[in-house]
Amino acid sequence: MNRWPHGYAPEYNPLFEPDLPEPQRPYVLGRAPFGRISIANSDAGGEAYTDSAINQGHRAVMELLRS
Repeated sequence: MNRWPHGYAPEYNPLFEPDLPEPQRPYVLGRAPFGRISIANSDAGGEAYTDSAINQGHRAVMELLRS
């Protein structure tokens, strides 16, 4: 588990990684809900930024509210 001061969420690098459609990228597959568990962190957004973590937190809460 990454923590903001100690971890890093690597971003997609088109130079070295295959060009996958958004739904097939690893960070999208890895954040899939599991029962009443929803994943939210910067890793789930595929970016190492605070705003990404906040956006993913919002997404995760909305997923839980819809279920």
